[in-house]
Amino acid sequence: MTSTTAPGDTVIALMRDAAHAVRSVTATKADELRALVAARDAINAAISEGLLEMEETAAHRDEDAATIQTWARRELRFDGAETRARLRSARTMRRLPDVAEHHRHGRVSAAHVRVFDFSVRHVGESETRELEGALLEVARSAEPAELKQVVRRFKAVVHPEALDDAWLRGMDRRDLQVHQVEDGWHVHGFLPIQTGARLHAVLASASVPTEAYDDRTAAQRRVDALDDLLARVLAEGLPTDGTLTPQLHVIVEAGTLREALAPGAQSSFAEGEPATLVGFGMIGANLLRHLACGATLTPVLVEKIEPNLQILDIGRAERFATRRQRHAIWLRQGGECATEGCRNSIDHIHHEIPWSLGGPTDLGAMTGRCAVCHTHVHARDGTIRRVA
Repeated sequence: MTSTTAPGDTVIALMRDAAHAVRSVTATKADELRALVAARDAINAAISEGLLEMEETAAHRDEDAATIQTWARRELRFDGAETRARLRSARTMRRLPDVAEHHRHGRVSAAHVRVFDFSVRHVGESETRELEGALLEVARSAEPAELKQVVRRFKAVVHPEALDDAWLRGMDRRDLQVHQVEDGWHVHGFLPIQTGARLHAVLASASVPTEAYDDRTAAQRRVDALDDLLARVLAEGLPTDGTLTPQLHVIVEAGTLREALAPGAQSSFAEGEPATLVGFGMIGANLLRHLACGATLTPVLVEKIEPNLQILDIGRAERFATRRQRHAIWLRQGGECATEGCRNSIDHIHHEIPWSLGGPTDLGAMTGRCAVCHTHVHARDGTIRRVA
């Protein structure tokens, strides 16, 4: 995709659109925000490309600055890290013309371009260019963190050998120090993949808000959850109050698991994509083999989950979801509450058609909810029935 419009003309046009939206009496606040963000992204593209041009032409020396970083710090109030990031982004835009056009026209942000820069450096320029269109389609509708997850998955498929290298590097770096200071304890260290994933899984489940008006920050909830867990362990072990016990989940195709546990063995299952350690990302065969030792393997049919009635659907025979159904719902929702906009961990399995009104305990009729949303849904449903 190429454009005959000069980059500067595009910036001016988007700034005019933003000004019109701000001044217009008919434009909604949503229209105004969309126009402002598009103008911001186009301006960021122009700034990054301008910095690269100044560096290449040594224009900063005309203003008595030895380096572009010195000039940007003095004139633009950018620190060195931001200037370097913008220069990398501008070089990436040169390598990926479609990404450049989208950034100049305010369709993707500077943060999205940094993800493309990550892909060029860690996956490869030719590989990134080959999937540039597909990645841009993701970037237009997703936040940068989601795009980076896609790129990391792309990297794992293209360079699967790097997965186990990363695990071994992390094992060499493992460290945990807890130092007493005047007002508490300072925790410092580095956790290898499996240890960090275990901690993340437990804290994510234990730190879900317990009431609708919980005004603690996420960081405060995590510390409170850790304190509560430690107190329980010291007193009586580690119980769980929800219908889903916090666990470490590894999602793996049958063929990939077979190849990791019995390389070269005859099987009807072909090796597929690398396994995924939930809360971390794709992992290599050696770490998969390590985690499989002593683990409980729960087969769940993912692609054909709803027709698997004999295992996953119960009808009216039982009120509560089975263990396999809970795992299937967890996998289907990626471990997150089904309420739109809520990213808390699943704590309860909810009948979309209430059990008291004849709702079945079938996979397609149930969703996973966090404790707060589950309470809210039942309160709302009760209000609707009373009004009816």
